[in-house]
Amino acid sequence: MITKRLSAVVPESEYERVEKLIRAGAAKSVADLVRKAVGKYMDELGSSKLLSFRDVSMVQARREIVDYIKKHPGVVWPDEMAEDLGIDYRLVLKVVQQLTDEGRVEVVKKKEEMITK
Repeated sequence: MITKRLSAVVPESEYERVEKLIRAGAAKSVADLVRKAVGKYMDELGSSKLLSFRDVSMVQARREIVDYIKKHPGVVWPDEMAEDLGIDYRLVLKVVQQLTDEGRVEVVKKKEEMITK
């Protein structure tokens, strides 16, 4: 596994807390504690699921979005479609605008009006 070095400056009081944790056996060293803390923080943020967008054409995006809307009746939000389909949010908005202009979808003004299944 390739590793990279992280560096951070912390207040003295934080560093003293780190040293206490190491003396208490929470980690073998400062580096070990930092690795554990970063790993835990990343897990809590869910960053192991960072979004990854595919490079798709407008035509392909439109096909997938129309299919998505058919499979998800009710209110569907562009950000949710972008995440679920792995398509850039800006491209999703362009397609949704086209579909709106064509009368194939309608815009819901407030998220509070979201229809639940």
